[in-house]
Amino acid sequence: MAKSKNHTNHNQNRKDHRNGIKRPQSQRFPSLTGVDPKYVRNLKFTKHHNHVARKNLRKARKVKLAGGDAAAAGKVVKRPIRQPQPTQKSSWSLSSLLKNVTSYFAGETAAPAKKRAVRKHPSKKSKSHAAAAKTTTTTKATTVAAKK
Repeated sequence: MAKSKNHTNHNQNRKDHRNGIKRPQSQRFPSLTGVDPKYVRNLKFTKHHNHVARKNLRKARKVKLAGGDAAAAGKVVKRPIRQPQPTQKSSWSLSSLLKNVTSYFAGETAAPAKKRAVRKHPSKKSKSHAAAAKTTTTTKATTVAAKK
């Protein structure tokens, strides 16, 4: 027996366009799930402070319309302008780099730091370490004999 037809797209386009293809309706306030929590927290604070500023402006307008002085409303407060924080001076300023380079070429290089001796466990002396200890004792003996 022959296989039956599995699928066809016949008439689907016409049916879709009968009432028009519309975009999905966007919500007024999109969900903030999955958004960076640090950003959401900041958004909450900015919304609150924006609300406070608007409230102050409304009060000032009411006072002005009533014929009074807006500045004398009492609760109308202008927020102070934040001064930018001074940036820390970088240790890699051009002048300090230039000093280092000139002193290097002038031959005023700093003495290299001494390497710290690595202490090993006394019971775990390697063969090379033991051989080195023997040579140092023999060289000490020869220097003492040479001094006499």
